[in-house]
Amino acid sequence: MSADIIARGLAAAQARSANTQVLQRAIRTNAFFPQPLWRCPANDVATITVPAASAASTIAGTNYVSFSDASRIKWLAGAANKDGNGNFFARGTWYVGGRTTNYASFEIEFVGSKFEFILTSSAIDGVSQPNLRVLVGDRIAGTAAVPADGGARHIAVQFPAAAARRVRIEVAGGAFYAMKFAALSEVSPVKRNYPLVTVIGDSFGEGTGTIPYDGEAISAIRAIGCNCALAAVGGTGILNPGAGGKVNWQDANRLSDLALNGFTDQISGSAPNPAMAVIMMSVNDNAMGSANWGGAATYQAAVAKGLFALIDHWQTQRPGKPLVVFGPTWPNENPTLDIFRIRDAGQEVCHGTPNVWFIDRLGPGPALRKGTLSSTATTGTLTNASKIISALGSVSGVGIGSAVIGSGIPAGARVASIDSASQITLDVNAAAGGAGVALLFRNDAAALYTTTSDSTHPSASGHNHDALWMARQLHHLIFTQFA
Repeated sequence: MSADIIARGLAAAQARSANTQVLQRAIRTNAFFPQPLWRCPANDVATITVPAASAASTIAGTNYVSFSDASRIKWLAGAANKDGNGNFFARGTWYVGGRTTNYASFEIEFVGSKFEFILTSSAIDGVSQPNLRVLVGDRIAGTAAVPADGGARHIAVQFPAAAARRVRIEVAGGAFYAMKFAALSEVSPVKRNYPLVTVIGDSFGEGTGTIPYDGEAISAIRAIGCNCALAAVGGTGILNPGAGGKVNWQDANRLSDLALNGFTDQISGSAPNPAMAVIMMSVNDNAMGSANWGGAATYQAAVAKGLFALIDHWQTQRPGKPLVVFGPTWPNENPTLDIFRIRDAGQEVCHGTPNVWFIDRLGPGPALRKGTLSSTATTGTLTNASKIISALGSVSGVGIGSAVIGSGIPAGARVASIDSASQITLDVNAAAGGAGVALLFRNDAAALYTTTSDSTHPSASGHNHDALWMARQLHHLIFTQFA
């Protein structure tokens, strides 16, 4: 490659705005980590000790550090007790049913050999034990399960020897209270930057249909190495105010949710400074009557007018910062005419509007969700530690590769072979045995995307498919289109 080409390439990269360079660095440094196969060498694996609830600390002294202490801890996501008195802050996650049921994580630069963190645990789905893992330099250094009993524990992390390490702690199901060190000089905050991205949307963005910490909006923003301020509310839209005291996105409070003007970061105490905003246009605006058009002459004009209000507010409060609009999605390959009108209004508004981009979700949507929901519900007999399922009531419509769901069936199990009209073989062993076990075989893309109990919202797999596709689109825009 010639020096001239290299020079021109560097000049083009340096011509990007400072804000775009921040987003690009985040993707290059943070995106899609950690890789599950990256593990620490054997001589740097951490020993994680999960004691009984309320057991005393094993580190002498009183060197506790609050998670609101940004001079020592880089808080990333989830809920934490700000001061030990039940005053919580949350960032980068969506949670329901209580602030201790979510994904949470933080990072530190650590030069000692042992530290503790206080965790109050709770089951993320009412059943499973919370899981935590320790990462060093984005490589997995240790994992542990914590009893889902609500007890507070001084969980100890011990390394073989003192050394400089960038450490990340993640937990699914729990709230952090504080950290403890042998000496405060052992810890300082990670220097990485995780740009803040705001997202406004409906129940698809909120995460309905999946586990609380893994909705598509959160997952998509994390996948590009950024932090997410999520303001998605189910049942609402640009025009649709929803029910039960909710408001549409043109309301002053929702506009502030998008731009974060008037807010204070509960960790740093300063005003938040989002680097980008994302609007996920809503299925709830489908078939909105003229009473919700806000004086516009037509339905499509009303959607356009409302979207302009969001864009104008963002650009007034965050001048020069990019905004990305994802058009509406739909749970099958037959969107209504109004859904296309919403999409068309979004394209018209974004076309030619400086620093605003539109991405059509009706293009990939039908490919992902094509077909009516195809699944087979039946019963069968399982044997613990065996791949055989016998005494099936039916295998009609079941194919090799069909996903299998039921009590005693490991998550992700699929059909490896169809042996007869009443027997199949799984690709993994059953985790329990039993006769007459209720089973569900998912047979097509729509069955992967939705569930028999909810034909509108994505399943956990559907959310992940959407999230990864959205992350790819954002990645492309940031590196090729942003100023």
